[in-house]
Amino acid sequence: MKQKGLFDEEDRLRVLSKLGDSLEKLNEKINWEIFKPLLKKALTKEPKGLGGRPAYDYVMMFK
Repeated sequence: MKQKGLFDEEDRLRVLSKLGDSLEKLNEKINWEIFKPLLKKALTKEPKGLGGRPAYDYVMMFK
């Protein structure tokens, strides 16, 4: 198995974009921010204690 280079991921995404990535098209058509209040209400949990990492963005997880 060949080790991935520094720009392999970037090159792969560029090729996908040229071919017409369906996820990019979906991103252009849908305003994901309208889901934020609903997702926040459904997914917010009470903190268990002090500290810890911040929660992931709910919209990003929904996508």
